[in-house]
Amino acid sequence: MKHLYPNVTELLSFTSSAKHLNFSRAARELGLTPSAVSRQIASLETSFGVQLFIRDGRNLVLTRAGSLYLARVANPLRDIGNASLELMSAGGQSDLLTIASVPTFTTKWLIPRLPDFLSSTPGVTISFSRHLAHGDPFPLDLDAAIRYGDGNWEGVQCDYIDGRTFLLVCAPDFQQTHTLRRPQDAVGVPRLLHGQAERVWGQWAGFYGVYDMQVLAGPRFEQYAVLIQAAQAGLGLALIPAFLVRDNLAAGTLVEPLTAPIDVDHGHYLCYFTERIETRPGLKRFREWMLSRV
Repeated sequence: MKHLYPNVTELLSFTSSAKHLNFSRAARELGLTPSAVSRQIASLETSFGVQLFIRDGRNLVLTRAGSLYLARVANPLRDIGNASLELMSAGGQSDLLTIASVPTFTTKWLIPRLPDFLSSTPGVTISFSRHLAHGDPFPLDLDAAIRYGDGNWEGVQCDYIDGRTFLLVCAPDFQQTHTLRRPQDAVGVPRLLHGQAERVWGQWAGFYGVYDMQVLAGPRFEQYAVLIQAAQAGLGLALIPAFLVRDNLAAGTLVEPLTAPIDVDHGHYLCYFTERIETRPGLKRFREWMLSRV
């Protein structure tokens, strides 16, 4: 009897496409082109003589056959990945951890503390990968990622690290040229926004009873490092996570024109596949270390 054994690329293309229901997102996760993913799916369908997906424009819908096949192959494919990681561990290669981290968190929080982790965990090497953008899927070859958001990303476990408390800051010269004695004074001065935290000004205004502020007005920045530089240059008021500006406040390059902090529902999270924690001792120690430093 002839046995059908699809290759791993075909199976990964199928399971990733089934997870995202989109060839482009599956391609980003796997490091392939959308056309390559589409060809892998077509090869599977030709081999089986069944349709796995219904194409609906750019999106996909699993057929009944596709759903049944996914239920049978997803867990075994994950087991193969875990077994491979365990084999690498036995061969002494498990000490390399690939981490993706948002840039400002990396420079402000992680790098200054990293010598402590490396000295307490001999043999572990950290390799930094490109950080994941807001809508990026979690790559299968990534051990962990530090992401900014609400902590809800599909398919991964997320541990809160820091960043929910925001401080109102500006440059010393900006404070001298603008009257900032109470929250209401923030209405008439330039304000700076973070592209992924636009709502924080609205939350701040509501908390302090400032109801006539145009909360979405002002230039936007995609990284807190750039936003901090803009605030230091005197471009406006900024609301920034407290842990990112402690050194700036201590050095006097930024000041709090008035004490008006706010706690929000988003911050920086350590994200990882739950099953990988059990198979990667170095990753487990890295998670424990990070949580102990929070």
